[in-house]
Amino acid sequence: MEAFRNVLEDCQLMDVGYSGNWFTWERGNLPETNIRERLDRGVANVNWISRFPETTIKHLVHSTSYHCPLLLTTTNERETKRWETFRFEAWWLMEESFESEVKTKWESATGNLL
Repeated sequence: MEAFRNVLEDCQLMDVGYSGNWFTWERGNLPETNIRERLDRGVANVNWISRFPETTIKHLVHSTSYHCPLLLTTTNERETKRWETFRFEAWWLMEESFESEVKTKWESATGNLL
């Protein structure tokens, strides 16, 4: 364990944090034998965190394993969900301004164009 801590320190890796249950490993079904620990973590260095500043890690519910799966998300979920509800309407093609509007948006877009 000391060697692992040294690697984290040498590589300047820090815990990214999490949401969800505080533990990632659980064993034992009865209250008197149940053990819960946070064994699994996401770590990154400052450079990585600065490239992905909206990173989150969620501890998901485990089913067949003793370990909880970790879900790493590097984008803002609010922004992503906004695009999930987009629906193209066929009647837009009938609008006179449709082609020029698409061209204007396409040419002025920066970053992701969904």
